[in-house]
Amino acid sequence: MARDGGLAALARLRRLETAEAQRRLAVQAGQEAAAAGRLAAAGAALRGEHAADAEAWRLWLPRGLAERDRAGLARAQEESRLQAAQALLAEARAAERAVEWLRERRAAEARRAAERRAQALLDEAAARLAARR
Repeated sequence: MARDGGLAALARLRRLETAEAQRRLAVQAGQEAAAAGRLAAAGAALRGEHAADAEAWRLWLPRGLAERDRAGLARAQEESRLQAAQALLAEARAAERAVEWLRERRAAEARRAAERRAQALLDEAAARLAARR
């Protein structure tokens, strides 16, 4: 039982790690979505400024392109961080499943040991009964 208590604590720890990984993934997904929105807005601004005034657009174009490029780089970074968060969640879930598998395996071993002890008691009782006859 002491061993299972340790596994129970480890299982709780793994559940907490998985929950934290899920939370981080949700935050990162929000940040990636915001970066994608900024990239879309920068692209829309390029198209919108062009339609308004050609001379002003020509002067504004380097700034608009730089903003779009910065937004594209930020989105790529957020996308990379999102993938890292997904990988961390997968690792946390795998660790949680491994502990659960180990707990199930130990419980099955304990059941088999209890069944063997019970069978040994029955065999011993049957042998004593046979010896009395």
